[in-house]
Amino acid sequence: MITRPCLLALLLFSAIARAETWSGSAKITFDGTSTLHDWGGKVSAEPFKADVTMKGDKPQRVVSTVTVKAAGMDTAEAKRDENMRKAMKITDHPLITGKIDADFSLIAASGTPTKLPLALTLLGKPQNITATISNWQLKGGKASFDLEFPVSMKASDINVPAVLLFIRVGDDITVRAHVTLTKP
Repeated sequence: MITRPCLLALLLFSAIARAETWSGSAKITFDGTSTLHDWGGKVSAEPFKADVTMKGDKPQRVVSTVTVKAAGMDTAEAKRDENMRKAMKITDHPLITGKIDADFSLIAASGTPTKLPLALTLLGKPQNITATISNWQLKGGKASFDLEFPVSMKASDINVPAVLLFIRVGDDITVRAHVTLTKP
């Protein structure tokens, strides 16, 4: 039998915080440079889940792992895609992952763009990066935001050989994602 104080404590705790699992999707683009021209590509993340801690009707914390199949990255140029996949060693490292464990206030801040810590694993090598969140919206059980962060090819151990000895790819890649989270 549950005593009255225990029941009151349970009700109070459930009103304070509860966990929900939201469904997530992300459309990702990436842009780089070379001594010849700028280039870019796109890929979609695998569908993912985000564990969201709620306080009343407001999200408080989000924990999620987003996975991208490296072989799905597409620059719309077959030879460049082939070289990119070789440089990224997709046979040995087929997945790219990003992990978020943050207060929702970091994602959902209004006003100026917000900084969000992100653990990125690329070529099997984990690295901590800081992403910028913008365009935050929460409407009708759906949250969306844009995420942007730089990736250094050198720091990620991605080695792209020069073409014709003088065409080189720049070190910095800009990654942008449009993320959507949907309440159950």
